[in-house]
Formats: sequence, C-alpha cells, structure tokens
Amino acid sequence: MSTPYPLKTIDNLSFEFVTHAGITYKIYFLKASHLFADYQQIKCPVYEINFIPIDGNPFNNISDQKIGATIQLVLSLFFENIRNVAIYVCENLDNRQIARKRKFDAWFDLYNNGSLIKENGTAYIDGDIIFNSILIHKQNEQIHELILAFRDLNEKIDRK
Repeated sequence: MSTPYPLKTIDNLSFEFVTHAGITYKIYFLKASHLFADYQQIKCPVYEINFIPIDGNPFNNISDQKIGATIQLVLSLFFENIRNVAIYVCENLDNRQIARKRKFDAWFDLYNNGSLIKENGTAYIDGDIIFNSILIHKQNEQIHELILAFRDLNEKIDRK
C-alpha cells in the first residue's frame, strides 16, 4: 500500500495536497445534516465529502495510488469523531460518474482499515443516475438508523 501525500490543513474540515505530478487537490467536508431533516431520530453530524483538483490536470495522474492513501488519511482524521457521517456523491457533469464510483470504491476497499462501513446508493434525477455512498464509523450508535434513512432518501428521490 502507498503512503499518503503530506497534507496541508486549511481548517478541521478542509485539506490540500500536491501530487508528484504537481496537481493540487482539495478535500473538504460541507455540512449536509439538512438531508436528514425529515429523520428526527438522526442526531449525528452529517457532511458531504468533496474531492476536487484545484490546480493542474488530473488526467495526468489517473493511476497515482498515493491519492487514495491520502483520502483515507483525511477520512481517518474526520472519523476520529465516531459520530461524524460522510456522504459521497459522484458528480456527473462530465458523464464520468461511473469512473468516479469505481475509483472511490477501489480506494475504499484498498485503504479501509475496517473501522468504516460504506453503503452504496443510487438516485435518478431528471433521467440521470447519481451514484452516492454513506460512510459511517462502525462504532456510531446510530448506524442502523443512518443506513435506513440513507436508503429511504434515495428511494424518495427516485419517486419524484
């Protein structure tokens, strides 16, 4: 397994790193508890995780395994608070959502130390499939409620 790139901490929910190819990435978390507003039993802080290149061409760096190791490092820092919940949505503006899902799944499988579970979901919005996942620490006391609510959210979106 690869070692992660050195992280630059912007704040406790935002990080940057630079790859060997000179590409700068930002990994950040946005509050997303509003997604679970209809589920009054959910008391955990929910965030959306985002991963974007902010400088350089990411297509020059597709097979860099250190990127996945770095994302896992950020996730391990985020999940030091076992109540935290992260949702990942595969952006589809460039029709590369399937590639993003495969890459994220591969990184998770390779680098997860067993402390997190990932539940995959799909939603259909205006005829487009949106791949998404929820990441929960195995010791989170609301793990079952979160998974059920996540599944229900995806089903509700499908029915609209």
